[in-house]
Amino acid sequence: MSTVDGLRRQWPVALGLGALLLTQLGWLRPTSVAEFGAWLATAPACAAALAASAAPRRIGAATAVAAGSVVATTVLLDVVGKSLDGLLSPVSPAETAACCVVAVAAARRSSPGVVVAVVAVFVAVGAHAAFVRGYSFTPTNVAGPLLIGSLALGAGWFQRTRDAERAARVSAAVSAAQREERMALARELHDVVAHHLTGMLVQAQAALEVSDDDPGAAHRLLPGIVRSGSEALGAMRGLVGALRQGEPDTATTDLGADVLAAVERTRQSGIPVRLRLDLPADLPPELGRSLLRLVQEALTNARKHATRPSAVDVELTRTPDAVRLVVADDGEGGRNRGEGGYGLVGMRERVALLGGRFTAGPVADGWRVCAELPWTGRR
Repeated sequence: MSTVDGLRRQWPVALGLGALLLTQLGWLRPTSVAEFGAWLATAPACAAALAASAAPRRIGAATAVAAGSVVATTVLLDVVGKSLDGLLSPVSPAETAACCVVAVAAARRSSPGVVVAVVAVFVAVGAHAAFVRGYSFTPTNVAGPLLIGSLALGAGWFQRTRDAERAARVSAAVSAAQREERMALARELHDVVAHHLTGMLVQAQAALEVSDDDPGAAHRLLPGIVRSGSEALGAMRGLVGALRQGEPDTATTDLGADVLAAVERTRQSGIPVRLRLDLPADLPPELGRSLLRLVQEALTNARKHATRPSAVDVELTRTPDAVRLVVADDGEGGRNRGEGGYGLVGMRERVALLGGRFTAGPVADGWRVCAELPWTGRR
């Protein structure tokens, strides 16, 4: 997730900090440039808190900016002789909230050493503010900052635990999608090899029947048996090589007809589909099944996630050394299209297992899936 997207998701934090800043403006009621500067010095702490929440990798910089802002505010308030009352803290509510947001972000994303450093920095600037702003060190006043800091660190640790659980669930789902693709390839291996072996068995039985009466006819059947065996071995090597460890819809040996059937199903759902086919005549069946699976999954993705698409373009073409599939739509919401499920994970895994290249993502006018599978030399 980019920093810009992170900032967009932190609007509640920004709203809360902004409200506290405006409230402090009413409390301070600046009547001079110096007094207004004392209020304005709190703003960098709030900005740093927002940045830390949106971009956890900037915890160090955010801590430095927030701490410097608190020190600057303390010095300016001392110069102008004004005060900003704190709530269970030696600093103002906006400063307290900003430091707590940074502490939460640190506890959620950073290592224990970084968390300790962040806490130490805020304790130091808090102690400085307490001395300069005349904060009394009564038991109640000391317990207040400790309580607030403990709540912030606890909230960050709770979010850290939730993030770990969510990451574990996502990892398990991705692994399941990858295993499903491997199992699908294994089933396809069974179907393809069974097809070749059936042909070999029929030719061998025919050769056996005529061998006594016409040895020459039996000899003429042997090249077909050898060819079928070679094709079966090549298919097995290709698919088994793809299975580093681990069903499409009903498929035939006619890839063009199967793709057209998948396109028609999408058209029946109300989405116009433009189809362009340019396939080699000798495409291996095991490669054809994978291409069909990719077409089906890409069209399913468009049906489920594209918002008001005017058309979906499906191109299945050949190059000198690969078969290229492009499925593109002009639906809205392309930026968040890949967040809903694991179909793209399965597609990427299948293409990688077969030694191809896969890309999927938003484009200027929608979403685009592109896959290239090598086929030269498979025959």
